[in-house]
Amino acid sequence: MYMVFGLGPIGANIGERLAELGRKVYGFDLAPDRAQDWAAATRAPAGSVLDAVDWPAVDTVIVAVRTADQVTSVFDALQRYCSGRSLTVMVVTTLAARDARRLFSSTPESWRVFEAPVSGGPHGAREGTMTVFLSGPPCTPAEEVLLADISGRVFRMHNYGDAATVKLLNNTLGTFNLLSTAHMLALAEDLGIRANDFLDVIGVSSGRSWMSDNFIDVQDDLLLKDVELLRSEIGALPTTAFDADAAQSIRDTRALLTHGGKGSVKQPVRLVG
Repeated sequence: MYMVFGLGPIGANIGERLAELGRKVYGFDLAPDRAQDWAAATRAPAGSVLDAVDWPAVDTVIVAVRTADQVTSVFDALQRYCSGRSLTVMVVTTLAARDARRLFSSTPESWRVFEAPVSGGPHGAREGTMTVFLSGPPCTPAEEVLLADISGRVFRMHNYGDAATVKLLNNTLGTFNLLSTAHMLALAEDLGIRANDFLDVIGVSSGRSWMSDNFIDVQDDLLLKDVELLRSEIGALPTTAFDADAAQSIRDTRALLTHGGKGSVKQPVRLVG
């Protein structure tokens, strides 16, 4: 049985997707109202009391909480109730890379632990089209079935922390796109062009991005959380400046992609705290 730990926007929709596919799934959330609402929506069991869980039936836990401290609390609970048992644990929470390495390197040997931050938002979770950044052991057939149920694309990595780094880099780039779109829409208004009209132009032109397509509805608070996680990891973030070095920076980075390795970028990356 799958147990989804955390019934927020991502966890609730992953659980609903699994229930719809006919998988045995149990939803857990410390907020009783959230657990009851999810149970009513899915017709699957749910609860908010650990002692009430049918632990012997649980073989896979999907952890969809918000912070590293909450992941630690989940791991502590699993060790109390599943001590010595074989267990697959898939953590879809986005962590700082250092927290991922610390948490996943100290789990029981009987657990198969996957760092699996996701991209695609609640809609992707509900439709099973998320992108998953996966670090951990080689997957068993049962684990591959779970990944196929919840994702459209899986990027596999070996070292814990790598999945977090890729997710944070991706979401920080997305946030740059979101903020740049906001700036250009505001500038359009200042120049006498309606922002709504310019957003329509962006949607079919070179300025288009996933963030511009979803500008109204994207959850900027979650994106900004990931930006801060990356900032805390590396100390400063790249900044974009349209100066004399801009063209050379583009060419040097294209060379990185062409030659497939480090060392091609000669100009230092400018950082902002």
